[in-house]
Amino acid sequence: MTHSKFSAVGLWARTAKAVSRMALILGLVVAATTSFAQTKIKFGLIGTNESQLPIWVAVNEGLFKAEKIEIDPISFRGGGVAVQALVGGSIDLAAFATDHVLRLNNRGVEARYLIGIDRFITHILVIPANKEYKSLRDLKGKKIVVSAPGSYSDNVLRWSIKELGLDPDKDFTILGTGGATAGRAGLDSGQVDALMSTTPDFINDELESPGKYRILYDWRTIPHSGQAVVGKKDWIDKNPEVAKGVARAIYKAEQLIQTDPAVTQRGVKKLFPERSDEFVKRFATVAPKILSTDGKISSPGFLKMIDILRSVEPDLKPIKQADVDLTDKLLGR
Repeated sequence: MTHSKFSAVGLWARTAKAVSRMALILGLVVAATTSFAQTKIKFGLIGTNESQLPIWVAVNEGLFKAEKIEIDPISFRGGGVAVQALVGGSIDLAAFATDHVLRLNNRGVEARYLIGIDRFITHILVIPANKEYKSLRDLKGKKIVVSAPGSYSDNVLRWSIKELGLDPDKDFTILGTGGATAGRAGLDSGQVDALMSTTPDFINDELESPGKYRILYDWRTIPHSGQAVVGKKDWIDKNPEVAKGVARAIYKAEQLIQTDPAVTQRGVKKLFPERSDEFVKRFATVAPKILSTDGKISSPGFLKMIDILRSVEPDLKPIKQADVDLTDKLLGR
């Protein structure tokens, strides 16, 4: 009896110890899994322009991964469609024109900037090299291509026309084609007279058709916070650490673009996989000059964005940068 009793007690003790060890092992496994778990976010990207470069550099160099974030990139042909996706919740964040935040907040949707991407207006006005136009005013009565009605390129063009004292609707024909390829085809055929282009598109045009086009008007020296990473306030409030991680990753990418040409070239190749090696080298050289060095949305750039958008949508009420710009808060500075 006594022997049987002690055997039962011993068996219970051994079983309890084994269960305890197993629980400890499982706890360590769960903790390890949790510590390495990544948050997957749906990230909207618009067309193919320089605003996406810091995002792809952050992906390539493992900067998102270091923040335990996995990016699911979703491409959109234009900012308007991406805005709808952001408002509807089918994407979490997007890299697009900063003026969408002004529009959204005027419509009761609280949108916020996580980090700025560029420093200047990104567009140039391109014409065939054999045309003798000398200024934007010379295009009065002519046809000019933009990416889409209400787009960043459309707003910049209309603002500039109004600055000349002209009417963009009466004095010009402004056409939205949805992309640089269609616009360039119209330029080549003579169906349109000028094209709102971007730095990467113009570099590619120069490489493919040297001397065929020239820049009539260049906005790229005007301070303007044209592109930023944007999210809705409620998403950011629910995911504060993820928002901080996104801002940190892109900030580090912007720093690398300024200091490491090899990293920049890898990012350019990811963004433009079909482009030539010479294009990659050229754009990688130009990118640091036009992209943000510190993620900041400058006060002059922010005010210029409001000025441009309200010139074409005067009913929009201005917003304060401090109310919508979370960059410094997310970066802890």
